[in-house]
Amino acid sequence: MDLPRFDVFFEIHGMDTELRDPKYADFVKWLKQQPKVYMQEARPDEYPGSVKYPFDEMREKFGRFFWTSSLSYMLALAIDKKPEAIGLFGVDMSAHEEYGYQRPGCHYFIHEAEKAGIDLVVPFESDILFPHPPYGFREASQMWWKQNTRWKELYGKRSGIEAEIAQLRAQIAAKEADAAVLAGAMEQAQYACNTYS
Repeated sequence: MDLPRFDVFFEIHGMDTELRDPKYADFVKWLKQQPKVYMQEARPDEYPGSVKYPFDEMREKFGRFFWTSSLSYMLALAIDKKPEAIGLFGVDMSAHEEYGYQRPGCHYFIHEAEKAGIDLVVPFESDILFPHPPYGFREASQMWWKQNTRWKELYGKRSGIEAEIAQLRAQIAAKEADAAVLAGAMEQAQYACNTYS
């Protein structure tokens, strides 16, 4: 969480559910020290900087769909403040599994920002401003044919590709276990040296 500067932080996850997990203990401790954090509800005793996110008001303005990620909440509030520009940095949402369902919400609010005449500032490397190709029309794209052919080649010729991936992951796990055994042996030898000699 070594952020160079920020004015407000968003933590929309349930504080009594997901963030109670011990693996988030350091993050929660950090969160409690921040001056302004939008959350589902204000909890000044536990999180002094917490501010209730105006979800009912935002949902009234932008509808009940597309609240698919923290970024949707950020964009809605930013659009509502009517700035000249909104910058999106570190936002790609290109990973298929995690962001597949989050990306449409981000695109919706990008569309809302554009409708409101707000400039969007996005690094050249990001592909967040590229919409999915229109259904049915995508087949006219040379890039679609190229990538789809490549996918079929990988999946078709090597129909056992999932099994191959699983086998490689099993080999990685086995090597990690071997490394753990060696590290344990080194630690045990060091312990013996420090304790008995």
